[in-house]
Amino acid sequence: MARTNSEQNVDIDDLICPITMELFRDPVIANDGHVYDRAAITKWINEHGTSPFTRQPLQLSELQPDDHLRQLAARRRNLVVSSDAQHNIVTFPLLRTNARPTELVYPKYNASHICIFSCCGVIVLVITLTIVIVWAPQNSSKTTRNGYSYSTSTPPNIILNASTNFSAALTTMSSTYEAPTGSPIPSNNHYYIVRKIFVNTYGYYVIRSNSFIDLYGYLYRDAFNATRPTVNLVMQNDDSGGRGQFLMQGLLSSSLYNLVVTTYSPNVTGPFSISVGGPEPVIIQ
Repeated sequence: MARTNSEQNVDIDDLICPITMELFRDPVIANDGHVYDRAAITKWINEHGTSPFTRQPLQLSELQPDDHLRQLAARRRNLVVSSDAQHNIVTFPLLRTNARPTELVYPKYNASHICIFSCCGVIVLVITLTIVIVWAPQNSSKTTRNGYSYSTSTPPNIILNASTNFSAALTTMSSTYEAPTGSPIPSNNHYYIVRKIFVNTYGYYVIRSNSFIDLYGYLYRDAFNATRPTVNLVMQNDDSGGRGQFLMQGLLSSSLYNLVVTTYSPNVTGPFSISVGGPEPVIIQ
């Protein structure tokens, strides 16, 4: 019973790696006091050598396994739907382990029942078509100051054949500018990172962020000028990805784009990852 109460007191956020934003598989405790998934923090230390939070040096030999969190995460993974973005695997819990007989019931209908059902079907169809005609044109697209129109909802039958990803971090050493995020705290101290995206194939693309900090994304065609952040702007987004993450989507032509990753509020740092899905892979520099 003591173990059950302990598990109930653990918040789901305590079982999620701050780098991968997924349930722990092999949690380890670093000297900065934070818990990470071993594979994620190992890659981070090999690339940066410091803590994603405090920027203090970290050593792989100092990582300590956390068996208690590993067990809690494993139990939680068996209770909920979980995903492994690295291997493109989605796991669902078992709904039933034993089958039970099913008895089929065949209803009896007469002519009056059929007439009533037909009338109800026609009424539902008319209402549905009315809603689609009236509401479908609204909130389906936005237009930037440059006249570029982009979608705010994914169209049906869109298949993203390829995904290109990269990881980085906003730090106190990153460049700063006054981002037009609409934050109630105006400041010219928004940390930002720029990545060039080379699109070779015309098609529908989805750009999504993943982080524990509130990110804001901007996509520019051709050059980006930090002193004139609205010039060449074709897309921008704040929270469409959920949990403070941006999600930009729309038709992109074969061209060079600049992706600017910043935060909604100023003076915020932290690691993040970006995925770009589309008909073909893109080149990110």
